[in-house]
Amino acid sequence: MRNNLFLNRLYILTENGEIAYNETFHKGVNIIRGDNSSGKSTITHFIFFVLGGAFNDFVPEARLCSEVLAEIEMNNAIFTIKREIEKDKDGNVNTQTPLYFFWGDMDESFNPSIDKGWQKFGYRTTDNRKSFSNVLFENLGLPIVKGDSNITFHQILRLLYIDQDSPTSSLYYYEHFDSQLTRETVSDLLLGVYNEELYENKKRLIAAEKELERLKNEIKTTGLFFSDPLSLNPSHLLTTIQNREKEISDIQDEIVSIRKKEKEISYKADSKLSFQKLTESSIAQRNFVVEIEQQINTLNNEIDDSTYFIETLNKKIKALKNSIQTREFLGNLPLEYCPECLTKIKPNDDVTKCKLCKEPIDKSFGVVQARRMELEIGFQINESQKLLELNKRNLIELESKYTAELGKLQDIQKQVNAALEDVKSFNEELVDDLNNRKGFLEGEILQYRTMLENAELYEKLVERQSQLVKEVKFLKAYVFRTERQQAQLKENINNRVREEGVYLLNNDLDRQDEFKNASDFYIDYSNNIAFLSNKFSKYSASSNFYLKVSARFSIFLASLQIENMRFPRFIFADNMEDKGIEMKRAQNLQKILIERVENYEVNSFQMIYTTSYITKELDNSDYVVGEYYTKENPSLKNIKK
Repeated sequence: MRNNLFLNRLYILTENGEIAYNETFHKGVNIIRGDNSSGKSTITHFIFFVLGGAFNDFVPEARLCSEVLAEIEMNNAIFTIKREIEKDKDGNVNTQTPLYFFWGDMDESFNPSIDKGWQKFGYRTTDNRKSFSNVLFENLGLPIVKGDSNITFHQILRLLYIDQDSPTSSLYYYEHFDSQLTRETVSDLLLGVYNEELYENKKRLIAAEKELERLKNEIKTTGLFFSDPLSLNPSHLLTTIQNREKEISDIQDEIVSIRKKEKEISYKADSKLSFQKLTESSIAQRNFVVEIEQQINTLNNEIDDSTYFIETLNKKIKALKNSIQTREFLGNLPLEYCPECLTKIKPNDDVTKCKLCKEPIDKSFGVVQARRMELEIGFQINESQKLLELNKRNLIELESKYTAELGKLQDIQKQVNAALEDVKSFNEELVDDLNNRKGFLEGEILQYRTMLENAELYEKLVERQSQLVKEVKFLKAYVFRTERQQAQLKENINNRVREEGVYLLNNDLDRQDEFKNASDFYIDYSNNIAFLSNKFSKYSASSNFYLKVSARFSIFLASLQIENMRFPRFIFADNMEDKGIEMKRAQNLQKILIERVENYEVNSFQMIYTTSYITKELDNSDYVVGEYYTKENPSLKNIKK
């Protein structure tokens, strides 16, 4: 799996077409040195930009350049890439400009042969065109991540490039809109634990389980719809269809035989012609309709009687209520003179006796009798009302039945009339009956063929379900097995990264006790941090910078030892003495890193970094690239403001 990325040459042109920068890089360690504000960072910005990074925060001098070219070597393939520096009216650089590829070295790209030329690839992938990220991924041997997380080569560069502007707390090259999923996917890709086949199989497992659940529901629903299991048996239905077709064939033969008068038809005395049968049916139906009509008339009479009876009873109740009120009124009417002799009646204090005859009286007797009669009449009204409602309900049913049966009678009568117009012989009627039977069987065959279609679909669904069950079982086993292997590989890689990180921290100058005594070192790619035993520990700005650089280089150093890592053995850092780190500490870090990589084949990696604190020994070594830059002699030449 081992892969490599090398920058062989960087070439930058001004807006006037003059050469602003033209330097050759070598495999192994490359040091760009110079004073502060001499343009060292600008060179790393251009490297990031030409490799596909989304960068637009160029200094004014860089904005006066028109394009940047880089000769690249990826996995033993040398090619040249070019990217134009497009600016809008406000001078802002477009971060999504395309990349141009020339499949040869840079010198050849300046004067290409007729059969070779530049190929343009855009920032985004389309249905018909690859993006430049796709091309770089393919050449570097990285799987192209499909799905929710859109991984471009810019995201890969975020873990290869150590810049000055990102916060020291940010392990990756910082950007505002970032996600844990993106960072985790990039780390899995570069560590070599991302498995494209596993990713695709996990997606397929989700889809297969959904399809299996849908099939189960469809099969269950279909099974409930067909209560007879034989209705879902294609073999049974085919046999049934064949039997019906045999019956049709026999009927057809019989019809042909009758028409050819090859078969004698026995006419029985009690046999009747069709119109005779229809006439009898018509008479019977007419009698039935008349009977219903009589029942309707009877019910109407009963309903009228019940209605009149209920009205009469209601009047009786009303009369009783009036009688009670009259009695109560007369009972309270004062009598002063005797109606017989007109003599003034003597007062009587005993209200229980009659004022006239002095006999005891019961004032409540008449009222009680009236109440009793009122209750009895009310009961009769309720019973009569129930009977009335029942008769009305029966009337509705009979009227509906009458309408339907009258329609049948009319239909039969039409058939009688038609039959009388065309009286057929017994043979003709027999042939008609056979044709009717034949038509019925043909209709049955159509139904059975529809059932056969459903049964075959059901059988295919059951077969597909069986296939999906096997596929889901296989995918689950594969995912479980592969994730276990993946976890083991990730643990081995993280252990190696941890060892390299601890080594870099332990060999720092004695500036941070936690570093000198460190035994643990962790990188949380998802949360974008590196830490020791406690992720919430606080250090000085220079120590935070040292911790971040140690984390990034520990990944790079681990890739030199582990073949399975996809990290391209390429790293470039801007300013090894950022965030106020002192000269001795920065120089010690450079010394440790160079000593560390000297243990590996120089042609197997490339490390590029800028520094203002270079030692005399390194300044005179083969590691340096270009001149020592100053404000008077900056990295970019021929810039005319």
